[in-house]
Amino acid sequence: MSEREPDHNKSTDEEVWLDLVARLEHMDAAYPVQPEPDPPGAPDGSADGSGGRDTGKTGPSPEPAAPSPAEPSPAERTRAIFRNQPLAAAGPRDYTAEDDGDDDGGFVPPEPPPLGMGEPLVVLSWLGTLAGPLLLLVFAMFWRDAPLAVILGTIAVFAGSAGYLLFRLPQHRDEGDDGAAV
Repeated sequence: MSEREPDHNKSTDEEVWLDLVARLEHMDAAYPVQPEPDPPGAPDGSADGSGGRDTGKTGPSPEPAAPSPAEPSPAERTRAIFRNQPLAAAGPRDYTAEDDGDDDGGFVPPEPPPLGMGEPLVVLSWLGTLAGPLLLLVFAMFWRDAPLAVILGTIAVFAGSAGYLLFRLPQHRDEGDDGAAV
């Protein structure tokens, strides 16, 4: 035995055990367990199928003791929790709105235009604006002796596309407009 483990004495352990049993027996006498009512159709009035024979279980007598009205038995409290609960009061999240069936005339957004439909010149301008610098990068990496006409043509397509997109921007702004749109 080490210093941390106390020396167990059989007589001390037996005394502790007997004290625990005595307290539990006192608790059983204070809170007798009520037998559950027999379900309909149970043979011999026994819910556990033992048919009234002794199963070797020890415990309080099957005769119900009258519980005090101030404090119900633990078995009754357990049964009340799982079986005999009254319906809970309806809370704010249990509310369901009644559907009248008629529409109140709220906002219905218009059908969006199909994807890919736009002005062809704007789409081509975006392609030229994005593809021009990428093509120049590819030429610089993989086609070093590209003809000068191809390089100048790529630069011209980029400049023309970007110029067209800048030209399409709105030219004026309303004085009272803060940019917000509904």
